[in-house]
Amino acid sequence: MMSSLKLRILLHRLRRKLLGHKIEIRRSWQETPAQFQDMVQFLNWFDATSSIEACVEKAQSDWKLRFRTTSGFEDLEHRKALEIGFGGGRLLAQAAQDFEFVYGVDIHDAFAMTDKFLRSQGHSNFALLERDEITTIEDETIDFVYSFIVFQHFDSADEVEYYLDHICRVLKPYGVAHIYYGRCSGDGHRVTSDEEFDLRDCSLFFAPTEMHDRLEPRFEIVDFANSLPRDPVSGEGVSAQARVVLRKHRTNPQDHV
Repeated sequence: MMSSLKLRILLHRLRRKLLGHKIEIRRSWQETPAQFQDMVQFLNWFDATSSIEACVEKAQSDWKLRFRTTSGFEDLEHRKALEIGFGGGRLLAQAAQDFEFVYGVDIHDAFAMTDKFLRSQGHSNFALLERDEITTIEDETIDFVYSFIVFQHFDSADEVEYYLDHICRVLKPYGVAHIYYGRCSGDGHRVTSDEEFDLRDCSLFFAPTEMHDRLEPRFEIVDFANSLPRDPVSGEGVSAQARVVLRKHRTNPQDHV
C-alpha cells in the first residue's frame, strides 16, 4: 500500500508535468515540512521511517557508524556540536547525548515540530537556528560540526561556500568537521535546475577534485572517502554521497589548550 508521503510526491510530480510547473528547490525544503502535523509523517519527510521508534533506531545506528567512529571524535572536548541541516532532529537527538550543548541550523518552517520531537526524547540542551542565525555562534567555540544528507540538497555551490566559511569560523583550533556531500564523476560540480528537480531529490553534486580545491585553502583534510556503502551495517549498495573529515589548518600547535 502506498504511503501518504509517496502518494503526495507522486501527485506533485504528475501535477508539475501536466501543468508545466517547476519546483523551486530551496522553497520545497523550506515550506513542505510545515504541512505535516503528524510526527511520523514529519520525520518521514526528511528520513524515510514508519514510526518514531524506527526513526530513533536508525539515528542511533547512523550516529554510531557514521560519526562516532570519525577520526579524532573520541579525542574531542565534547562541549558543543553543530549540525548543518537538522531536519526532523533525529541526529541532533543523538548529538545531544554526547555533547553538553548542540546547535542545529536549517531553513525549514517547522522548527516547532523538531523542538517537540527533541523534547519528547528527553533533550533540552539544544538551540535551533535559522540559516542566517549561524552568525550568532561565536568564533572558535564548536568542537564538532557534522552534516549528513544535506549538502546534496542545496541549490547552488554558493551555499556550500557559505557553510564552509562558517564551519571554519566556528570550529575550535582542534575541532573536527565531518561533512557528507553529493558526488559526481568528472570535473567541477553539477547543479539540478528547478525545471529538472523532483521533490526530495538530490540537486548538487561535486567531483572529488573540485571539493578538494574548495576545502584545502581553509582546512586540513583528515579523511576522505569518495565511495561509500549505502548501508554501513551490511556494506551493501552504493551511496550517492562522499564524505570528508576536516580540521582547520594548524598555524601554531601551542594554540591548543
